[in-house]
Amino acid sequence: MRHEGGALESEVMHYRRIVCFLLGVWLGGGILMAWYGARSFGTVEAIMSQSNPAFVAQTKALGSAETRLMLRYAVAEQNRWMFNNWENMQIGLAVLFFGYLLFGTLEGKFSLAVMLAMLALTIIQRLWISPELGMSGRTMGYIPGGNIPGDMAAQEHARFWLLHNAYLGVEALKFGLGLVLGTIVMSRKRSVDPLNQFNMIDKANHRHVNW
Repeated sequence: MRHEGGALESEVMHYRRIVCFLLGVWLGGGILMAWYGARSFGTVEAIMSQSNPAFVAQTKALGSAETRLMLRYAVAEQNRWMFNNWENMQIGLAVLFFGYLLFGTLEGKFSLAVMLAMLALTIIQRLWISPELGMSGRTMGYIPGGNIPGDMAAQEHARFWLLHNAYLGVEALKFGLGLVLGTIVMSRKRSVDPLNQFNMIDKANHRHVNW
């Protein structure tokens, strides 16, 4: 009996390690991407302030304002590429995670619903928010403001920040759901591999067969 209890405890620890690893990759990657996105445009100002003679000579014909605009556009395109690929990775990770919770554990409907919500939010980001944010960013960031009527520029600026804040809100919501899922998993004692759980129940019943 003690041996079976130790085996059960080992299965629980193994299950928790897998879940913590998957959540750690997902949430840690989100934090890393948020940090990169927040500081990436600082690289442009760092390049502009270094006053490298070769760089100054090559960009002299463009002028400081146009050079800064082009650099910011290049950084924005790099950011869009990285975030789009990170969203694709999240979708794959979410499908893998959900499959493991559904077929490899005894997690209940609430845990599965939390995982599905995280997947749905990521799909919304990838298929709706990110494409709209990318188009708005290209319009607002690359075309000089003087070429756009004041009311249109203000509308595009407001639209960009609305989408930007929506993206951040979805990220925060996913992070919160991930913490909820992790808390549920770490607080439960019966979330073990279903095959091993079935074998242990079968063994226990076998000892109590009435002839």
